[in-house]
Amino acid sequence: MTPKDIIKSVHQWLYRHRIALGIIILYSVVALSLMAPMASSKIIFSISDTPSHIGYIAQARTAIIEGQFPLRVAPLEDNSWRYPGFQFYSQLPYFIGGWFYKLVTPNNPYEAYKLVIILALTIGGFYIYRLSLKLTESRIAGILAGVAYMSAPYFLNNIHARGAFTEAIAQGIFPIVLYYVIQCYSTGKRRYLILSAISWFCLAVTHIITFVYGTLFIALLALIVVIQTRKTDFTFSRLIPPLQGYGLGWLLGFYFLAPVVFISPYLSIRKQINVINPFGTNTYTPLANLLSPTSLPAEPSQTGLAATYGLHPAVGWILLAAWGVVIYYYSCSPSLPPKLKETRPYMLGLLWVFGVALFLTWSPVDIWSILPRQLWVTQFTFRFLTHVMWAGALLTAYATVLIFRRRLDRRHLIIGILIIILASRPWLPAPKGTLTVDELKQEPLFRYSGALDYLYRTPIKTLYGKAQLPLLHPDWIPGYSTWNTFVNHPLLLEAELRYPAWEEGENPVLFIEGEVPLENIADQATLEVHIDGKTVGSFPLVSRELKGEVPFPPLPESSNDFGLKFVVKGATRNGQPLNIRVRQLYLDGLLPKHTLIPVTETEDYCQQEGVSTVCEITVPEEANIVQLPVLHYPDMVKVWVNGQRFRKAVPVHHRDYNLTGLDLKPGTYTIRTTFHGLAWANWMSSFAWLGLIGLMIMPNFGRSKAD
Repeated sequence: MTPKDIIKSVHQWLYRHRIALGIIILYSVVALSLMAPMASSKIIFSISDTPSHIGYIAQARTAIIEGQFPLRVAPLEDNSWRYPGFQFYSQLPYFIGGWFYKLVTPNNPYEAYKLVIILALTIGGFYIYRLSLKLTESRIAGILAGVAYMSAPYFLNNIHARGAFTEAIAQGIFPIVLYYVIQCYSTGKRRYLILSAISWFCLAVTHIITFVYGTLFIALLALIVVIQTRKTDFTFSRLIPPLQGYGLGWLLGFYFLAPVVFISPYLSIRKQINVINPFGTNTYTPLANLLSPTSLPAEPSQTGLAATYGLHPAVGWILLAAWGVVIYYYSCSPSLPPKLKETRPYMLGLLWVFGVALFLTWSPVDIWSILPRQLWVTQFTFRFLTHVMWAGALLTAYATVLIFRRRLDRRHLIIGILIIILASRPWLPAPKGTLTVDELKQEPLFRYSGALDYLYRTPIKTLYGKAQLPLLHPDWIPGYSTWNTFVNHPLLLEAELRYPAWEEGENPVLFIEGEVPLENIADQATLEVHIDGKTVGSFPLVSRELKGEVPFPPLPESSNDFGLKFVVKGATRNGQPLNIRVRQLYLDGLLPKHTLIPVTETEDYCQQEGVSTVCEITVPEEANIVQLPVLHYPDMVKVWVNGQRFRKAVPVHHRDYNLTGLDLKPGTYTIRTTFHGLAWANWMSSFAWLGLIGLMIMPNFGRSKAD
């Protein structure tokens, strides 16, 4: 083709798609306007978790440069010990953001972060428009529905108040999933099956909670539609394409989903999910606030602000009005417009989805206690507002057609957009923050509990000499209150931790070094070391430096474990426990097979080579366990020793981390480790992607052969 032919083809394509392109431009402008609280390029709106997600985008770029595909580990998180945050939490938003940061905004990760959100807003609105157009055959109603979805209060809450980056991106992806599921059901065409599978995959690797509950609410919509059409327009064969798309989407993302299913019981986050009943979070969503026409905190405060600045979950009156209008016309109107008769079952299904999701958000009774614990993954009841949003946005299209019938024109479009945007204005909080982009670039970490949620934590089964002892209970739940204990300032806590008994021939000695805040001691204080309730050592706290050792007495022959506890005797000036900062807390005097070369020594001999950590380690006679600067995840970290696969890596504690430990004979070794995920799940996903590519190629191949 000549350049002239190419230009002509481009002009023809632009002309054919001029309406769609115009709508995308409109939605881009709306999306940009809704990002106003983040208008600054230098100062981050840092009241919420936004800085953490921006830091993760910066780490995603580093991971991309390393050669990670797909993203698995956050290179800088948790002492650069290869924390698999992307493997267990989210991949796609950070992958896109990392590429934006690398190619589009190379000096500003905040701009890359905002570009991903604008993209999600625009795409979400556009696919709500496409689906509304299919259901109502009204372009103007579809455009208004897309704007209503983009400006829904909870969408804006996630972007600005919560800084829930991955959930906001999932809200942009979900309309794509819904559109292609319905197209699969309506037409059964192969291209829609392929696109449905890809969209389900994108949702799964973006936000697990939206994926799980999106599945359930689409199933509810499908159930209503099937019931309504079972005697007129339904055959079971119509369910096959959408189910195939869903199943293929699972397989495409199995490398991500399988570890979430099979490994998560051993992660910190699972302990949190298992004990936090979502019913306890409905204080965020009293009915009055959900129905409020303006943005207000759920509980009074001295400043008039919510505990999380700007977090005021609500349905929004645009969506509420649409629900009410459709209920009225569906129940009371003698007839519907001809264009809506065919999609009447969807109308009823959307009314049910809206009502059920709103009920679960409000949750006036504790239904969660009788539901499977797996459904507690939602954590907060306000997350159901996502499903109020998409159902309400589609009902907005229906309501617009029901009210104005055939009289819709450009005036209704312009006035409608203005009304919808003005109604959303209260959920755009005034920007606050002092953190600069340059400051964040110096320390691009996820921060707080997000950097701890996906740590592999199991009770210690073997006692190791020279290993720094844990400070938190194995059932500890990640949270802000213990962040300092875990990462910034390790503190001795008055809690008994149990350890396995040492072997015969071992004589453990406890070594402790720390810093004592003398200014908070009222008179005098003593630190006592207890084993199974008995005092085995004590240190008078008379100087700022704490340093000493405590030989452990023999355990009773019947003991399989022992409890170690530190108790401070003495009053403090502020009445709070004495915060003794720990620098060293470990046991020595164990056999060489239980004594390790600690990570504080081995990491000096390790370096990163692409996606692998490579170490040159010499193992002495007195310590046979090598503690690598790599977090331990069973069957997910590949280890090679002198070029040979090593399959007996064990978890070895360092404080409250489990690091990878290797039992090696004395000698010098070259050790290579790579976080690889679950091999069998990787293979299943690989075959699924090959199958998908085959589905994409086969029709073209057949057509070209026939030609």
